[in-house]
Amino acid sequence: MTDLWNTLPEETRSALIARGTEAWRGVYEGVATHNKQWRPLRPPIMEASAYEEFTAISATVARLILTACQQRAKTAGELRDALGVPVGAVDLLDEDEPLTEALLGGVRADILIADGTPYIVEANIDSALGGAHDSDGIAARFLAAYAGEPLLEGLTAPPSAVDARYVAMRSALALTEADRVSMVFTTVGTYPGSRDGHATIKLLSGFAERGRQFGLDMRVYPLEWLTLDDDGRLCVDDGPIDAVLRMFVPQGTTPSPGLDALGTAVQTGAVRMFVSSASWLLASKAVFAWLWDDLDTLDPADADVVRRHVPRTQVLTAELRAEAVGGQQELVLKPSSAYGGVGVVVGPEVSAEEWQHAVDEALVEHGYILQKYIPVDRLTMQFVEIDTGAVKEADVPFCLAPYLFGGVAAGAYLRFAVPGAGPVVNVAQGALTSGLLLMP
Repeated sequence: MTDLWNTLPEETRSALIARGTEAWRGVYEGVATHNKQWRPLRPPIMEASAYEEFTAISATVARLILTACQQRAKTAGELRDALGVPVGAVDLLDEDEPLTEALLGGVRADILIADGTPYIVEANIDSALGGAHDSDGIAARFLAAYAGEPLLEGLTAPPSAVDARYVAMRSALALTEADRVSMVFTTVGTYPGSRDGHATIKLLSGFAERGRQFGLDMRVYPLEWLTLDDDGRLCVDDGPIDAVLRMFVPQGTTPSPGLDALGTAVQTGAVRMFVSSASWLLASKAVFAWLWDDLDTLDPADADVVRRHVPRTQVLTAELRAEAVGGQQELVLKPSSAYGGVGVVVGPEVSAEEWQHAVDEALVEHGYILQKYIPVDRLTMQFVEIDTGAVKEADVPFCLAPYLFGGVAAGAYLRFAVPGAGPVVNVAQGALTSGLLLMP
């Protein structure tokens, strides 16, 4: 099941494009993006039943990932060691933290679709799951633009991912209205515009306001600006806080007094954090290899989900070099712990020389996986060129990433390439984002 565009009546498609042509500037105002050339004229649309299927598969795979980790480790430190992650590579990690379901507080599986079948190629497991604010807003604004058009009645948006994350955080940290909470982001990350802390606070003001509507005394604040007061309490600009929604990846964070302050406050219990850094270990792509290793021990229904919806994955070792080099046309090479498309080499998209060099470099660096290449279905999208107003239709690769917060499905982060772009669908490399709309 893919986008419904090619099955919709012509008059419905015309109505979508007509309303999108009028509304796209407002829909994408304030949306974080590196792309300065193109904007989509509509959001992807799928059947509600397909969305439910994809989120159910995501939930099953997340559960199996946690189980695979628990079978190999009892604590975060033991899991780090089993994954071959160096000491200190994950920021704020409590090595003694037990592996529990609390680590699945936030899940966003990256799904590619081939011949209508969904394949989970990565599972982002963390609180810092980007795109929720933008994808929620884009879906809602497109939906508002369709109001009053009879041909577009019946379209709905999935439940809000922003809201679901707040509900999950409130429950996990047992927050009350008396607690002061901050969503903490980093000013040295890849999020577009985030290097200007004051501008990002303003950009995400709606995010904080939504938190207040859920009874949370919420504000947005840069990690680098955090401090400790004389009593050891973690402080933002308007005083001490009791809890943190961590919205930065706890890996490779630039050292700063703010990071040190947060680490001290977490360690002493002066502040509660959603979620702990141990969750990031579960996001290692090497765990997908464990799922395949464990097939014979899984419940038959769970094993079927892995076989049907998780591409065959192996940890790259010297013993697999010949197989890796010879299987170029059927493989993707990925660093286990990187994110954002960094270091990914798609076998069919490069020369034999480039592929062999990438494999050999990966063997030297360690920490890579080989994953079966998925020849993805294309998404037919309509784009407007910002400067000229020209409209172009193109069939582009895309990735669907539904959210689960506290196990509850909500929203979806859509990323798709633009006309003329390469095969890796990543915002940092110029891909565009959207929310998702559902049709009964």
